Amino acid sequence: MLERNPYYWKADRGGNREPYLNELDFLYVASQDAQAIRFQAGESDVVSGLGAESYAVLEKEQKAGGYRLYDLGPGLEYNFLFFNLNDLGSKGQILHKQTWFRDVKFRQAVSAAIDREAIVRLVYQGRGVPLWGHVTPGNKVWLNTEISRPTAGLASARRLLQSAGFSWKGDGSLVDSGGTAVEFSIVTSAGNSQRAQMATLIQNDLSRLGMNVSLVPLEFRALLDRLFQTHDYEACALGLASGDVDPNPEMNIWLSSGGTHVWNPGQGRPATAWEAEIDSLMREQMFTLDSSRRKRLYDRVQQLVATNLPIVCLASPNILVGAKNDLGNFRPAILDHYTLWNVEEIYWRDTK
Repeated sequence: MLERNPYYWKADRGGNREPYLNELDFLYVASQDAQAIRFQAGESDVVSGLGAESYAVLEKEQKAGGYRLYDLGPGLEYNFLFFNLNDLGSKGQILHKQTWFRDVKFRQAVSAAIDREAIVRLVYQGRGVPLWGHVTPGNKVWLNTEISRPTAGLASARRLLQSAGFSWKGDGSLVDSGGTAVEFSIVTSAGNSQRAQMATLIQNDLSRLGMNVSLVPLEFRALLDRLFQTHDYEACALGLASGDVDPNPEMNIWLSSGGTHVWNPGQGRPATAWEAEIDSLMREQMFTLDSSRRKRLYDRVQQLVATNLPIVCLASPNILVGAKNDLGNFRPAILDHYTLWNVEEIYWRDTK
């Protein structure tokens, strides 16, 4: 619980000292579903980060429940698939598979085969947007609108694989130039049902290409340990969300030396020419004062990511929130915290 600070510096135009509320209580719950249930039951006054299914259920009872729901459109979260491109020396068990993963045509084929519209429709019930780059449409300032959507579909994916030396056996299974069957696993967080569903849809899409893909759900801490410590994984479905529209908070992701450069973190030097270019661009934009030049530099970063596909971007969910009708000055936004960024201005309307 947070109590009102009577000495807070801010006051409104009428001279009334803020915040208006005397206290703020936070209820900790185990899941998004539990959060929605407590809001529906009237045990909470504000709900943030609703899942699409919960939103659909609550939407039917807005009038009777005395609350209003808000669909703010896409936020800053981007979900993606990526492959293990770490340097595993000579002892890694996936070294042969990494020859596929490092081939940009293989990654492009995987991207072409994934039905992003189905992900939005089935995982987010239409309350989301498909992605082909890591900056979402919610970030209107920095989005590179010139990034083109590559030709998608199984036919395009097959052409890319054939040009990379892959072929199909009589039973439809995909093999590489040496005759080795293409099979790999995707790890993801067991606690995130939406991402698990996303991984299942990817598994189904890639099976149509003849790839044998298995899913490995992991507890979140175990997942992070595999990604950033042991590098014991083949592919991963993950999501990230920046706390700011500016690119600088994501330096640790896009610099090759960054600890969260997910596909190959903490490189002593860039493993590829395009990663070296991203390093240079990110450092330059960080110290550039001209906003239009910064935008051009980061546009190029987005283009390099979309072309080389170190991460295969999938979809971004809409920001879904709700609040009781009696709350005044409730103005949700796409930046976290979606509902309480202006908490000092929120008040209870007098309904008597």
